[in-house]
Amino acid sequence: MYKGFFIRGRIAPLLIHGALLVLVLGVLCTPLPGEGGPPGQDRQDFTSRLPQRLISLAPSITEILYFLELGDKVVGVTSYCNYPAEVKEKPRVGTYWEYNLEAILALKPDLALVMADQAEGESSLAGLRHWGIPVYRAQADTLPQLFQTIEDIARLTGQEEVARRRLPKLKARVHRVEAAVHGLPRLRVFLQIDEEPLITAGRAAVHHDLIQRAGGLNIAGFLEPRYPIFSLEEVLKAQPQVILFTSMVGEQALPGRLAFWRRWPMLPAVAEGRLHWVDPDLIDRPGPRLVDGLELLARLFHPETAGGVSPESRAMK
Repeated sequence: MYKGFFIRGRIAPLLIHGALLVLVLGVLCTPLPGEGGPPGQDRQDFTSRLPQRLISLAPSITEILYFLELGDKVVGVTSYCNYPAEVKEKPRVGTYWEYNLEAILALKPDLALVMADQAEGESSLAGLRHWGIPVYRAQADTLPQLFQTIEDIARLTGQEEVARRRLPKLKARVHRVEAAVHGLPRLRVFLQIDEEPLITAGRAAVHHDLIQRAGGLNIAGFLEPRYPIFSLEEVLKAQPQVILFTSMVGEQALPGRLAFWRRWPMLPAVAEGRLHWVDPDLIDRPGPRLVDGLELLARLFHPETAGGVSPESRAMK
């Protein structure tokens, strides 16, 4: 999440034949009904021919492609793409911060898809452009942006009917959560991503949008950086009522984090035993399962109205 994104590997003596139009498309926020937001950029197709060989350079993109029933057209994914189960059989082209250009070229894709602000930088896309591979660059820092991204990818790949069939169900689930927590007191929430230094989610992170929609108040939401360093003193001052743990290192980090926070029993979250591990795949990845993550957070923040703690999360008391 915090590493740079580099192109590794020798440039293979492979050429993608044919004149391919390269377009990097940034997707901006398109609001849910009744919400405001900046308009999206002009959008246009890469070519008149629908892409048949897709490379996903982010786990979230992979999940979107499968949501759109495009699994048979996915020819390469990152080593962190693990959902759905059938994706494990796909060729790997590196991680989402360091991919192997030679491996990508060997798969002869006609479209590569990346997620903005998920570690890859503009310079990392130069190799793909050089070899004539069209690139779709998505932006999904909120649920409305995610839904717009899904619609755009559906349009680019000819799966509009699938999006029309499946997206309304996701949006309805979001609205049910928002209705359930509407008017309830917002609990102060601290999300810990890393510990040395203490890193959390700022206003630009997708976690912030989920926390707010689930009826929480992100105590770091006033900070502009996506993943800011947040001092212990700031946490103690904010007095969070819920502390969430999510990390790429997995649940093995949980015992140490629980032990650390239990040193501060004056925090309401500690005193009330509201220290929760949350599967990072449900709240870190801007894909369709963000809605699962939203529902989970709502149950953690307001179990009295949202059905209690789900099986995916374990409240550690």
